[in-house]
Amino acid sequence: MNKSFKDWLSEGEQLYNSTLSEFQQLEAQLMELEQRLAAKKAEVNQIAAVVGKPPVESTHRRMTAEIIDPGQPGGVSNSPATIARALTGRGLGR
Repeated sequence: MNKSFKDWLSEGEQLYNSTLSEFQQLEAQLMELEQRLAAKKAEVNQIAAVVGKPPVESTHRRMTAEIIDPGQPGGVSNSPATIARALTGRGLGR
């Protein structure tokens, strides 16, 4: 069976829409869980204060990433030298 370009494009569009919807649902669930976690942490710390226990600290750290376009002003080069300086803590200005 030969699919036309229009068929392939339509199939890709459907795949994109369903995947985007799933992403948005997961993101909403994650936001709800983060809110519940913050509320539970506050509750635990309130009880800890009453019973003389130390407050709990979150071990959960949400990580984010940012794509930097080296062609943009103020962009940081991703050359091996720049990466090595960042990893060794020598900074970008040296």
